Amino acid sequence: MKKLTIISSVILSSLLILTGCGSNSSKKSNVTSKVKVVKQSSSKKSQKGVAKKKSGSLWNNDKDSHLEDFMKQWGEVMNQTYTKYDGTNNIQTVSGMNYPQDFNSATVNGQNVSMAWDKKGTGKNDYNVVAIYNYNKPSSSSITYAFTLADGEPIVLVNEGSGNNWSETKNKSLKENFVNIFDGKATHVEKPKVSSSSSTKSSSSTKATEDLGEGRGGYVTTPEAMRGTWYSKGEDGMKKLVISEHEITLISADGETNHAVLYKRTNDIPSDVSESERQSKEEWKSAGNIGTNGISMRGWYQQQGGGEHFFTHEEEVDGQKVPLVLYGFGANDLTDYVYYPSEDLANQQSDAKYDDINYKF
Repeated sequence: MKKLTIISSVILSSLLILTGCGSNSSKKSNVTSKVKVVKQSSSKKSQKGVAKKKSGSLWNNDKDSHLEDFMKQWGEVMNQTYTKYDGTNNIQTVSGMNYPQDFNSATVNGQNVSMAWDKKGTGKNDYNVVAIYNYNKPSSSSITYAFTLADGEPIVLVNEGSGNNWSETKNKSLKENFVNIFDGKATHVEKPKVSSSSSTKSSSSTKATEDLGEGRGGYVTTPEAMRGTWYSKGEDGMKKLVISEHEITLISADGETNHAVLYKRTNDIPSDVSESERQSKEEWKSAGNIGTNGISMRGWYQQQGGGEHFFTHEEEVDGQKVPLVLYGFGANDLTDYVYYPSEDLANQQSDAKYDDINYKF
């Protein structure tokens, strides 16, 4: 009986040990299985994401239509009519270039690059061109913009010369709005803020003397003969000058706009001005009249360096008296650019030099 009890105990202990081992083995198997499933799921998800990125596009028809609408509005502001590349027929510039065909020989800032038409913007070129707009000027020159994606980054290139060298545009409006379109955001076309020149003399007198705060003792009034829209043709293209009663807007050949509001400064310039404060007053100019036919202006917080000056002038062209505006910058009154009352005259007289004008160059 005693032997039977011992044998039973041994058998029972063995069964318990075997049961425990089986349980541990089962748990280990389940854990291993779960890890494999997670890894497999993660791998599939990653592969699916990569495939989607490769097959997708950075540029689409909606963005292209948005850009087209913007360029129409922007062209109207710039008084320029742009032709869009239709995806089939090359755009021919006045200087004889054909785009996108001639992108294969293009340079950027004088450096050889790979630049090509790429509707989706996902190519392997240095610059994948997704849109081309060209403006052929009345003269033998043109402005061509290539809207590109470089490693997925939106960059606007411009070509205004007779060759095939490109550079990034300095036009703030074009750069910012192309980024907005690429990001799916709204665009905004800034029009030159030109005040009406039809104000009465009494209101002009009030504006010129009223205290506007922050050191502004009223506006500076431009000579009446200076007001209007003027044009100057140079190697870089056609520049534009818009002058109203108390404001001046300079528009470069590249479309960059610099707007100035003319104030009389009544206090001293502080020595410590933050960058944000300077930027907030970027359009404010400390101005003054030079005799009866001139205006000078400097940056609101400018302490060193020369300012800018404008003078009315008159020359005889083809037997007729033509009003001009002479513009210069720096510490002296020398002339950098001569502005004419029309684009045609500016083109016609682009190389003219007058004996009674003191040129800087």
